[in-house]
Amino acid sequence: MSASDHKIVNQENKSAADIITWREYEALRNEMRREFRAQDDVLNGKVEEISQKLDATHVTVTTMQDQMTDVQRSLADLRLAVENLTTQQQQEDDDDPELQDDAHNARDAPRGNRPRCWAPLGRNGRGQDEEDGLGKPKFPIPKFEGGADVEEYLTWELKIEKLWSLHPHYTEDQKIKLASSEFDGYALRWWDAFVRNREEDREQPIRTWRAMKEAMTSRFVPTNYLRNIYDKLTLLRQGVKTVDEYYMEMEMLMQRGRVRESLEMTMQRFLNGLKYDIKGIVRHYNYTNMNQLLHHAREAESQLADEAKIKGRATGAGRFTPRAAPSTAPAPSPRSTPYCTTPSTPVSNVSNTKKSESAASTSGSNVSTARNRDMACHTCGGKGHFKRDCPNRKVMIINEDNEYETGDDVDPNALEDDDYDTDGEDAYPSDARTLVVS
Repeated sequence: MSASDHKIVNQENKSAADIITWREYEALRNEMRREFRAQDDVLNGKVEEISQKLDATHVTVTTMQDQMTDVQRSLADLRLAVENLTTQQQQEDDDDPELQDDAHNARDAPRGNRPRCWAPLGRNGRGQDEEDGLGKPKFPIPKFEGGADVEEYLTWELKIEKLWSLHPHYTEDQKIKLASSEFDGYALRWWDAFVRNREEDREQPIRTWRAMKEAMTSRFVPTNYLRNIYDKLTLLRQGVKTVDEYYMEMEMLMQRGRVRESLEMTMQRFLNGLKYDIKGIVRHYNYTNMNQLLHHAREAESQLADEAKIKGRATGAGRFTPRAAPSTAPAPSPRSTPYCTTPSTPVSNVSNTKKSESAASTSGSNVSTARNRDMACHTCGGKGHFKRDCPNRKVMIINEDNEYETGDDVDPNALEDDDYDTDGEDAYPSDARTLVVS
């Protein structure tokens, strides 16, 4: 043991009240410095070793990145070279007269002399069907002409998607070729220009069916298509449509707009758009799904149609008027005989007939129920009555010169005062053919 160590041991044996000398303090200080320096050297060595490892790792990563970049560049060049070789090979096969003659002779050969599984061969000896992987598909490809109708494109896209799901063995490139093979009209011109412009602009070609759909959707489907579908669905009402027609239109709009809502919301949407009479009947039924609600609406529609037929027959029987007896008086001259809309009835009785029919229709409309509020007249456009009960009974008289007069143009006082015309002669009904205008 060295002298300094003896001093340290002796110093440790001293109590807290003992006093150390300056030499003992210097010895302790020097010892602590040596220990600190030794530990610092060890730590510096470890840090230097770790730093060297990090530098080596960084160099390795940088080298790998450079290698990956070179590999990607080589793959791109190789892909381009393969495409160029394929295109060149196809052009050479198309221009080779020997191959064309062989194909022509094979087609003209008798059936028994034709080779089995024959296909036109290229320079490499492989079949043409093996080169492009297409051949002739065993299913028809739907055509697309590129019209302004959005539903035309959406229907075509849906049909193509069904075909790809049934034939999953086709590659993305084959799907693009098959889908574009049945383009016609504007769609053919547009797709050809679209592909050519991408090549001229040195853009990546369309390589997947998804990319082709995105390009065609951006061209043939407007950006506000879904908003228009939602507006139509919100404002949809039955109107003059039948219950089935109204339901199918609502269902089609929901499918086109990809609307997903609860069953209660769908049933309430359908019920809210029904006619007032049908809605009033359906509300009294119990239903738990859409099919039951649709069935009740059909029954209500059939019930209202039967009631309308019965009421129409009853109204027609109550308004029956016997036909007037034919007159034995001589017929007037053809030039003075107008073509009247009421055959075998004197012109002087037009006003009286109009008054009686107006009174009958007025009394009938007073007893109409709440279900008749939605009835629309096709003659005057009014509500609450049908055409047969319309109080507007205008008469149109057409003479031989193709001139006509309506009932409003006739002087009512002149018709009611006497039964004579302006010349003082009797007016007799016409025996000629009449034209009825409603």
